[in-house]
Amino acid sequence: TGQLLAKADAHVAAQVSGEITEITADEGAAVEAKAVVLKIDPERRTLERANQEAQVAQADAQRDEAERNLKRVERLHARNAVSQAQMDEAATGLRLARARLESAQAQLGLAERALRDATVVAPFSGLIARRHVNAGEFVSAGQPLFDLVTLDPIEVEFFLPEADSSRVRTGVPVEVRVAPYPGEIFSAEVTVVSPTIDSQTRTLRVKALLDNADGRLRPGLFARADLGVAERSDVPMVPEDAILQRSDGSVLFRITDDNRVERIRV
Repeated sequence: TGQLLAKADAHVAAQVSGEITEITADEGAAVEAKAVVLKIDPERRTLERANQEAQVAQADAQRDEAERNLKRVERLHARNAVSQAQMDEAATGLRLARARLESAQAQLGLAERALRDATVVAPFSGLIARRHVNAGEFVSAGQPLFDLVTLDPIEVEFFLPEADSSRVRTGVPVEVRVAPYPGEIFSAEVTVVSPTIDSQTRTLRVKALLDNADGRLRPGLFARADLGVAERSDVPMVPEDAILQRSDGSVLFRITDDNRVERIRV
């Protein structure tokens, strides 16, 4: 037994703060990768970038002026017309001007990044499963905006007892059944076999991939997966919660005909 999972499922959050000025895709809509879903006040980010570009231009001019000033002082120092202290001051002024230019360029880079982040796009092709915001709403950085899922193909995740863990491998075919379509079998193929056994449940996690071009299968559906790894006939069955995990393996207790308790390793 297991459940269906979306192959890709993303909770997209805001990278910048601001007002939602435009929404281009509603809930349930199909979007392509890199398609615009909504915008967070890009006009404001454009103005901020323009301001930072002006700051870079100003810092660049100050750097050029500091370089010219240092050259003048060097010529005067060569004729002993200025002191060493003035020479050092001019050199320090140039270093500060260069540092201010680098800082302004870094701030411009952040402004350009913020402008790009103001236009929120789909990280992959899929469906808008849920939208958490509306137009005109103010959002903060990190606030959820929408959930995006892809349904074709879709995955089924299930668990095998450790006794059957050696019988499964990637590429093995799987038959999947779900409650909304009784009697119908969906074909899948094992794509993921966990490298470890769960120490609590003593089971192996397995994933299989199946086509879902018609979109009938949905994430969260309870599923039954048949690997066909073994058929066992005439085997006594006990409730799963009757089996206990001990240091020597799985055990259970039963009452014998003479009303004594017998410990059995299974």
